[in-house]
Amino acid sequence: MKKHRIVLYSLILSLLAVSARAGECDPPPLFSSADCMVAGEQFSPVTDLPTEFSTGLVAIGGGFAVTDRHEDAIVFFDRTGRRTRSLEYPSYEPSALAFDGKRLVAADLSNGKIYFLDPDTGECVHTIDSPISPVTGLACDTDGRLWVAAKGNEELQLVDPADGTTLASIQAPTARVTALAYDGDGYLWVADASRDMLYLVDIDSGYTIFQLDAPGPVANGLWYDDSGLFVSDYQLDRLFVADVVALNGRCLRSDERRGKATLYNEVQNLGPGRITGGTIAVAVPVDGPNQELDSVTMTEGAERRCDQWGQDVAVYELGELPPGKSLKVELTGIGTFYRISWKIYPHLVGPLSEIPEEIARDYLADADKYRIHSDYIQGKVKEVVGEETNPYFIARRLYDFLIGRINYQMVGGWDIAPTVIERGTGSCSEYTFAYVSLCRAAGIPARYVGSMVLRGEDASVDTAYHRWAEIYLPRIGWIPVDVNAGDRKWQGDRCVSFGGIANRFLITTRGGGDSTLMHWGYNAEVDYRTEGKANVRVEGFAEWDVVEKASQ
Repeated sequence: MKKHRIVLYSLILSLLAVSARAGECDPPPLFSSADCMVAGEQFSPVTDLPTEFSTGLVAIGGGFAVTDRHEDAIVFFDRTGRRTRSLEYPSYEPSALAFDGKRLVAADLSNGKIYFLDPDTGECVHTIDSPISPVTGLACDTDGRLWVAAKGNEELQLVDPADGTTLASIQAPTARVTALAYDGDGYLWVADASRDMLYLVDIDSGYTIFQLDAPGPVANGLWYDDSGLFVSDYQLDRLFVADVVALNGRCLRSDERRGKATLYNEVQNLGPGRITGGTIAVAVPVDGPNQELDSVTMTEGAERRCDQWGQDVAVYELGELPPGKSLKVELTGIGTFYRISWKIYPHLVGPLSEIPEEIARDYLADADKYRIHSDYIQGKVKEVVGEETNPYFIARRLYDFLIGRINYQMVGGWDIAPTVIERGTGSCSEYTFAYVSLCRAAGIPARYVGSMVLRGEDASVDTAYHRWAEIYLPRIGWIPVDVNAGDRKWQGDRCVSFGGIANRFLITTRGGGDSTLMHWGYNAEVDYRTEGKANVRVEGFAEWDVVEKASQ
């Protein structure tokens, strides 16, 4: 008698409406939908601007000031939008504005000059040449140094205001920066009007931490103080504000999508031998931050079991399958799916010592695919992490390391983490195993999730599925990290997949590895036994379809 085990994703033929909500399983801990906010509702209007061609923004004297490209002037206004005064601009293409506590700092779009002005008289008391141009963003830090951004430039530069010397540079989140602001805690806020996005950038590491939807279509001015983040919009001629620090540890939802996903699996005996037994195990999905399920139905006849990770699994017995016979099963989930994104300030993340004992016990353990105690994994962690102790930056360094190290290739089979990292290629599962291994070796609890994926059109077929990691950050909780999806050039694109996923996934599986029911698979897993020369065909795929909006 021969034994075979095949990892794949199974479904079922006779679909009967049987409830698939988790029974006795205690599902893995995760954020609930109650922890999520609607994206795009963070900003509130402050006032209309007294100009129609504003660039740059500063708060000064209890009010605000912007530059006007048409008037060639700096225009001051109070918090009701009433224009109070103006100063003549020292050139003809106003493009950015900052304030160092004593002087207004202004830039010209065409001549590459940066001007330092007396805010009372408008007198230009100092001028330097910008090291990059055309300047589109300026921000002063608490030490009086100047951050400069330029359209099309790949870097944000820290400049000595005395002579324009570049003191440091970090990667820009995008190629089209339209405004800058410094927040006092070591971060820059960066606007990109072409994407309608705002980015939080850590000035020490250069990482773009997260992105936030801008309150209008052309964010051209930013200012940060104790009142919040202020954004002026060129097209709407309006000023907005948001309490962005209150977003820490919160999940923002956007891009709501209704959908129906069905997972199909079939085990077919093509003969001449026979299948003597085995199982099809199907992971049962539950609600989560990214998905609210109206219903989950499956082929009847399953025994519901729970693995060591709290995963609810529907197990179907194959029984004896003579030549020409097959077993088909299916599972269907109907619901609403969201793009989700966690907003995290790294300096507010707790230390590793605050990781709960039960989470450390389960999600810092080693397993065959991880090899966290191997010399190779331990060496890589020391090389990449160095002396870093902040859990966020430990996990982020490992994330960026793998992005630069692994190229996507799906060639079949799942190798262990040291092999994948050393080879430099891997599938989404291998990206995930490698990242989980590195994180656990560095003291960051990590696990994986698996899903069915909407590919392309709202009605489509998925034959590959997708897997990514989740990590635990003290004082924050579990967040998604998809190294495969984060493999992008710009930091503004990379940050999206560190703490966020798109709205095209029905997550079925969460596990720490080597499940007692799913082994190392996700979605579904097939085990079978044969006698004689049995030719066994196993097929698994998912199909997505459009459904109407849920009734209220």
